[in-house]
Amino acid sequence: FWLKCVVAQIWVSTCGHHRSITRVVRNWGAHPQEGEVGPPSTMEERMSQLVGGEASGGEGKGFKGLKGKGFMKGKGKGDFMKGKSKGDGDMAAAALAKGKGKMKGEEQMMTMQAPAQQQVVYQRQSRNAGIHTIEIYVPQFWFEQTEMEEYDARPDRYGPSVIGKYTKGIGQIQARFNTDDEDPVSFCMTVVHRLLERIEEKGFNETGRYQPDGNALGIYHAVGRIDVGTESIVDRSKSMKSYVMDIFERYGDGESNIEGVDQYNACYGGQAAGLAVLSWVESDRWDGRYGIAVASDIAEAHPFFIAFVGAATTASLFFPDAPLAHHSQRATCIMHRLDFCKPVGWHDMAPVTDGKYSVECYLDALDACYKTLRKKVNDRELFQLTDYNVFHTGGGYHIVKKAFERMLRNERPECRGSERDELTAVRLHPSCHILKRVGPCHTVSSFLNTASVAMSQMQEALGKVIMVFTYGSGCAASMYQLRVDDIAYFDPLEVWFLKRFYRNSIKMYPGDAHPIHMVFVETWMKFEYKPFGRQTHGQDLNLLEDDVYYLGEIDKFGRRFYHRGGLKARPLDKKYELPADTAEGRPTRKHWGPLPEAKKAIEDVSKSDEARRRQIEYDMTFDHEAEEGNFVEIGEFNDTYQKEQKVRILKPLPDRKQHGTTIEPDGQSHSYQIVGTWSSRTPVDMEQTSDVSWYFDFTLGENRWEEFYLLQDGDPQRRIYPHEAKGSKESVAVGPHDAGPSNHWFIDCRDRVDVPEEQLGMPGDRYRITFRWKKLKEVSWQKLEGEKGEVEPSRYSVAGSWTDFELQELRPETGRRRGWHSTEVQMTSLGLEFRIVRNEDFGQSIYPIPAKKEERSCGKNAAVCGPDALASTYWKVDGILGGIYKLKFYRDPEDCESTGMRVDWTKVDDRPVVEVEPTYYLVGPFNEWGQKDMRKMRHPPNDLSLFEGEVEVKEMVDEKATEKRKFMMPFKIVQHKMPTRCVHPDKDRCSQLTDHKVVMDDKGKDLSWYIGLHPTDKAKEGDVFTVKLQIAPSGEMSVSWSKS
Repeated sequence: FWLKCVVAQIWVSTCGHHRSITRVVRNWGAHPQEGEVGPPSTMEERMSQLVGGEASGGEGKGFKGLKGKGFMKGKGKGDFMKGKSKGDGDMAAAALAKGKGKMKGEEQMMTMQAPAQQQVVYQRQSRNAGIHTIEIYVPQFWFEQTEMEEYDARPDRYGPSVIGKYTKGIGQIQARFNTDDEDPVSFCMTVVHRLLERIEEKGFNETGRYQPDGNALGIYHAVGRIDVGTESIVDRSKSMKSYVMDIFERYGDGESNIEGVDQYNACYGGQAAGLAVLSWVESDRWDGRYGIAVASDIAEAHPFFIAFVGAATTASLFFPDAPLAHHSQRATCIMHRLDFCKPVGWHDMAPVTDGKYSVECYLDALDACYKTLRKKVNDRELFQLTDYNVFHTGGGYHIVKKAFERMLRNERPECRGSERDELTAVRLHPSCHILKRVGPCHTVSSFLNTASVAMSQMQEALGKVIMVFTYGSGCAASMYQLRVDDIAYFDPLEVWFLKRFYRNSIKMYPGDAHPIHMVFVETWMKFEYKPFGRQTHGQDLNLLEDDVYYLGEIDKFGRRFYHRGGLKARPLDKKYELPADTAEGRPTRKHWGPLPEAKKAIEDVSKSDEARRRQIEYDMTFDHEAEEGNFVEIGEFNDTYQKEQKVRILKPLPDRKQHGTTIEPDGQSHSYQIVGTWSSRTPVDMEQTSDVSWYFDFTLGENRWEEFYLLQDGDPQRRIYPHEAKGSKESVAVGPHDAGPSNHWFIDCRDRVDVPEEQLGMPGDRYRITFRWKKLKEVSWQKLEGEKGEVEPSRYSVAGSWTDFELQELRPETGRRRGWHSTEVQMTSLGLEFRIVRNEDFGQSIYPIPAKKEERSCGKNAAVCGPDALASTYWKVDGILGGIYKLKFYRDPEDCESTGMRVDWTKVDDRPVVEVEPTYYLVGPFNEWGQKDMRKMRHPPNDLSLFEGEVEVKEMVDEKATEKRKFMMPFKIVQHKMPTRCVHPDKDRCSQLTDHKVVMDDKGKDLSWYIGLHPTDKAKEGDVFTVKLQIAPSGEMSVSWSKS
């Protein structure tokens, strides 16, 4: 045994694993008796690949092994694992072997060479696969079982005999249930999205260990398989897993390469999903990504059986080197039984069941799995091999306890009284903490109970084994073992109860519980349905959880539509919208009514609204760069514990200047201007009504929305703006200030769920904006009822590739109905890519929605979006060089929605190609790599082959250098503002002295020049360098720079 441990340690160190030796040895399972066939060990499978070098050896008996008298056994002298050796075993680890085993004669067996470098190979790399964490979701509503007993003890229900039945009899403490705005599908979407966000937040994404470049995959691309297990399907064809994929498609840029569908079976579907995902992770088709097994079910209950309700969902994360590794053998029992079923077309959501017979089938399956597993482990007692027991929860804790006691009688029939109670407390009770507070939840229960063990025991469970028995009526059951190799990614149970389980929960009195739950039960076979349970039963919609998916509608075809945050949440951000939303006519949040009126939260009396507003303004105006000037650097030192890390020590100056103070009225006379979309963002004076009040009236344009900010004394450096993007009346006014974000107040007068009724308006309606500054700054607006104004005609331009995306006017067409605009352009080598801009304002861009998110350009049939500031795509004309194309744009003057717009083009002529003179632009951190603007390079007089531009050096963090902070500035060059024509070096971090080539293509994302990287640049803070791009007659390019 100890020799085996030594070789195991060699194996561990060679593989690069850092788990304990106990983990490796226990993974081999029970030692087979001499003469018996046991499972092949990891050592036997991998020895030839993982162990290298020569080790001196001598005489000895070696290891016991498979058949025969010994594994690697011999009496010959020589080097261990090498040379000539004699032995009676069936394998002699030698290059030449003689003996009575299966391999006789001088046959070459295996050559052991230490690999020069361990390479990442996907196939067959998975070891100790199992569960890394389990995300749990339970609905908000719950009740106390003691109160339920009192309620059911009334004469009109069960009477006094029910007292103690649910608590002492069944063993339950509480129960969880839902209403009609949640179902098993919404449960699945919630638990998977929460799991992904927790991985991201806690930083335990380990996919980089199995990627060739060592970098972890983005979380929405880090999952390779998802299986959903349930007995509560909502569609006989469309899988619940496909609903979950909506998350990856929206947030993962169209990610769809994720295997798996649904596993459907009463109470066992979740376990089937778990075993399917485990098999994938252990297979040679595993690709280095996570597997997720989702179990989702609702144990619905009619009014007279509400005590037996339960609902939960789990998402179990499978990956190699798991804290909860699947261990040793497992057993399964599947038989044809009719104890429980839900026939197609059955009139009720509830099952057809024989309760007593179902318990008998449960215990029969337990006996069958127990006998099979004992046989597989050489008839050893399972209590000797395991430390904790997890059982499927049928009707409650009493079923679990009954199963445990039955197994205990099989193992130790003499066990009685206090000894039995002690074993129950130590081995069973750790698995029951959650189920007692949730109730029966079908296919979820085994994962829920496993999580209970992990969270309640934490480090106490290290090195121990959990035996899990899971069962589903009909019937199907499995028994397997989990080895606790590490502390899994869980919060301790008490912390989880506070953070997740009870934090947003809603306690219900039993008399109120069954009516609101019954609304869900009655959704069975419903079509053209919108949930109403919470509203009807007086539940505040503001209590909906922000990160939970809720059912929004079931349409006339039975299709279901969900929204994260439910009716409490605003519509989904446009960047997450999918082409399929429009193509399939999916109803969304805007179709389900207005946002609920927010109730004012009870704020801390120690912090008034004025103090809160002042704090926000302080934070918004705090100048971090200027604040650095208040400190002097003492020096840079090595960190005490991490020697490779440098620490800068700063000392505050005695005459330290304050930054970020709240701007107060200065008592001087000032004028105020308003900069809004109605005037193409040109400042217009506001009218003064008193010393502290100003106003401005405007006419609503055809967008039916406007945005604005304010200026003091017409000075662009003295902006007044809201603390948040698209500010409302409640937003905090910040300023006058010369920095900060480019926020605007947003007046939306369209028919939207978050727009108040009194704010709705049509083009031509008049509105008044009022600014007051007495003590705190206030900005508000109101509709001037009955007043009308003349709508200023919109002007439209096209921003296209042939003009470096500068604006070219679209002229209104005569002879056609009002709303058509057009222009003619020629096809050149630059192509024809364009978008439409309203009133020369790029914040009002009109652009196409691509069929796939990764696409940058679209044809004329793409859906139209805008006007807004979110444009990132273009229309693209496919044609021949020299062709003249007429670009046409139509907007219905009576329709503010994007559905009232159309873009089209036709070829009208052919002419000789007139190519555009090349232009070049500098991009870098100084303009967010071209996102803000692009810095155009100019010709010096009389030299058309040279382009020049200026770049200013700043102090920046250099993660790849020993000295982390340097005065430098990276940059690259773009031709015609087109990312596909990026001028860059063929190496990253190039200085002028680096040997490199200058190329122009679309592969320069991570390749830049760095001014100040080389000491010869002598760069300092604020230095301005002139960058020169020289183009030879042959087309060869060179880039250089010097101080201006």
